[in-house]
Amino acid sequence: MKLLVRADASVEIGMGHRVRCQALIHAFQALGWQCQFVVDCRYKAFSAPEDCFIGGQPGKASKVEFLSLAKQADLVILDHYDYSADDITQLYQHQKNLLVLDDMNDRGEFPAKWLLNPLQQEYSKLVEFPLTGSRYALLRPAFQHPQDNHKVPEQLLITLGGTDPLALTLPILNTLLASNFPRKNIQVLLGANAKDADQVIKCCQDNSIAFAQGLTDVTPLMEQARMAISAAGGTLFELACMGVPTIFAQVADNQTRSLEQHVPLGWCRSLRFDNVAEDIRLQRVELLAEELKRLWLDIEWQQNARKIACSLVDGNGAKRVAETINSYF
Repeated sequence: MKLLVRADASVEIGMGHRVRCQALIHAFQALGWQCQFVVDCRYKAFSAPEDCFIGGQPGKASKVEFLSLAKQADLVILDHYDYSADDITQLYQHQKNLLVLDDMNDRGEFPAKWLLNPLQQEYSKLVEFPLTGSRYALLRPAFQHPQDNHKVPEQLLITLGGTDPLALTLPILNTLLASNFPRKNIQVLLGANAKDADQVIKCCQDNSIAFAQGLTDVTPLMEQARMAISAAGGTLFELACMGVPTIFAQVADNQTRSLEQHVPLGWCRSLRFDNVAEDIRLQRVELLAEELKRLWLDIEWQQNARKIACSLVDGNGAKRVAETINSYF
């Protein structure tokens, strides 16, 4: 059985689409499927050599090119905001076995055999089998196994996504250092393609702050985290699974709905950075640091937040989705 995944990654797009689709691919491969990413050639720098590249032929748009590939597959997974409801409808006409991954629920009505959204959302009857809610959150295989860690975590994990598109890590670090937050408790995690990574690493080295970059397994660092400052993409569900109370820095519009659903649950807080000017952004970094210092000392809130977070995501979403879809073949 052949599975094609249409997803791209870049500094602007971020790495979240690719990361969660990789989790799905791993689950389908365990069931014997042959899987391949289909990537626009403009984003080759963020791809793998075994990917299938489209959009490189003169006069041939990548979406049109993908339609012919979709016909030849047994299943297509689409995780791409650049596809409108009309585009998805056209794709569905070429391939009925279509799984659409969606976060925003803002494209209007479109048909799909399956639709996946890790938030509770309502979709039209054109979607045959909606898979919604946190039990379908797509996490990497490392999150499938419950952790048995009796140590009291003491680290503040700072992780602003695979690319850190707004370059927030450095100003957050500088603000925490200026406020005398204990540097021995800080752990910085940089994505492989993070903006200003060299400057962040130098800051960490100059101040004896622990850092790591491009890790394939982040669970050990999350196990050690008493709290986190994080971007609010797919990492939100990873931190929930690991029970880490978090202050989220919203860096993209597509993170709005997840924060609207999760912040009221009580295990996290958030500040928005993607829709403000640079000077306002720096003011919000100060507010974030103040909120962190307050919550860092609130042990009762942290204990309650951990319990709530752990109850939301079990880490088996990718396996659950793959097994559900595989049962139809």
